[in-house]
Amino acid sequence: MSDRYYLFSGCLIPARLPYIERAAKFVLDHLQIDYADLPGATCCIEPIGLRSLGPDTWLAVTGRMLSLAERDGRGVISLCNGCHLSLKEADHALQDPGKRSATNDVLASIGRKLSGGVETRHFLEMVRVQGQKRIEELTKAPQRRLRLALHPGCHMIRPSTVLGIDERFSPRALVELTRWIGAEVVSNPDWPACCGGGLSGTDDALSTAILNENLDRFREAGANCILTPCPFCFVQYDLKQKSEGIPVLHLAELMALAFGARPEEIGLKYHRTKLSV
Repeated sequence: MSDRYYLFSGCLIPARLPYIERAAKFVLDHLQIDYADLPGATCCIEPIGLRSLGPDTWLAVTGRMLSLAERDGRGVISLCNGCHLSLKEADHALQDPGKRSATNDVLASIGRKLSGGVETRHFLEMVRVQGQKRIEELTKAPQRRLRLALHPGCHMIRPSTVLGIDERFSPRALVELTRWIGAEVVSNPDWPACCGGGLSGTDDALSTAILNENLDRFREAGANCILTPCPFCFVQYDLKQKSEGIPVLHLAELMALAFGARPEEIGLKYHRTKLSV
């Protein structure tokens, strides 16, 4: 495990959800993680649609960012499920000598080279690896009022053999973390569903139907808050619900609150569906 990291916030968080980045940095600071913002960060080449249009471009773009971390002897922490998937799958693909050679031919034009094997971790992993004892010691404000519906997101658990964060069936990582900070889990499906966000703009009716199906299940379980580590899923739940929606928190926000952050300190007022704290 690396002792220094670059933080990669992706595109969505800096552009639309900067308060999630603020919460994540609050948590990383309290965990005393040695990190800095990834210099020259770009889009990861979004893994649902864009990557399939240009796989060679995807490897060149992600390879460039990984080469910066490799040059500086740092791992990479991702705040976004999609970004983490993109970096992990790129690193996996670039273990192939032919693909790595072809990518390095492109990178050579900007004076970069990648050997491969850069440690890339999701924010959830960075918190979970600290262990129950340390998280409980850092928890200044146990979140006992929260009855959480967990939504890990598709790109955190699949493909599990590459990502290695959690099991694709009956995932447990979020359950552990939330219990360590005193929250109650009331919904954690064995086979987590899609949020429907990937269909938004393509088939809005189906996207909304998937969203509402999840929300109905969460309400039946008695949830008063949704928890997700994915900013894309966060947007789907926060912006697409109608009146009397269920509030949603990104994992970084929940951990920051548990570690003693004030709501105004991490921008909770910017949520569309408000959480009473």
